[in-house]
Amino acid sequence: MLSDYIVHPSLATADIGKAREWYAERLGLEPLLAFPSLLVYQVDSTIFTVFETSAAGTAKNTVAGWRVPDLRAEMTRLRGRGVVFEELDFGGDDRTIDGIMTSSDPFGSVALNAWFRDGDDNWIGMIEQPDHPNEPPTGMGFLASLAASDLARARAWYSEKLGLEPLHVYGDEELAYRQGATQLSIFTTPMAGTARNTVAVWRVGDLRAEVATLRSRGVVFGDYDLGDGKTVEGIYTDPDDGSMAAWFTDSEGNILGLAEDHGVAIPLPRPVS
Repeated sequence: MLSDYIVHPSLATADIGKAREWYAERLGLEPLLAFPSLLVYQVDSTIFTVFETSAAGTAKNTVAGWRVPDLRAEMTRLRGRGVVFEELDFGGDDRTIDGIMTSSDPFGSVALNAWFRDGDDNWIGMIEQPDHPNEPPTGMGFLASLAASDLARARAWYSEKLGLEPLHVYGDEELAYRQGATQLSIFTTPMAGTARNTVAVWRVGDLRAEVATLRSRGVVFGDYDLGDGKTVEGIYTDPDDGSMAAWFTDSEGNILGLAEDHGVAIPLPRPVS
């Protein structure tokens, strides 16, 4: 089941060269692996990918989160590199002041939140939040953020179709999942469904077996023409190295991917809807 595997964000860019420059100049990040149309970055124990697609810029919601130990210090560092933090007003007390929004969870923990956009207008959140009591440390790094217009529907779909249960439920605003060293957040927003590109990828050990299991639970895998090959019964096989991938769409319109992991993070081309 997917709960056995890591999941990571997948960010879209219109120009892979310009994206690489932006992440180096603004965030101080260099890719762990670089391919002609795809970059793989490592942040602590997590990874994320940036890939070239014509659908770049379609997502109007947060697509990834960055958990940090000291938000203010990190914001100061990034502002010094030219990153601009957004001023947002979600209504009531939920608004940023000097780029920071303060919130609390049902456990009484206080979290600090901030948001910026990368060179392709991908919204990336940053959060400083203590670990919950009596739980293993979460660690720092990037987490996948998925938009939902109906959180109850999303929770039921992820449970019934993917076999995933949230570790924490923050009212009608957010579901938090943990998968090993990685995290997945599903949050409520009217912008759900705007992303026309893959937004998160699970790296699995046996892709065909995982596809069969998920199909038995009602997951529908899409068929795509990726230029150098097509999916066959929902599975794409790379003509160069034989690695495989498959894609499906959740109840909220998010395009999600599976990539067979042979111990090296080599993500494949991603389809667009």
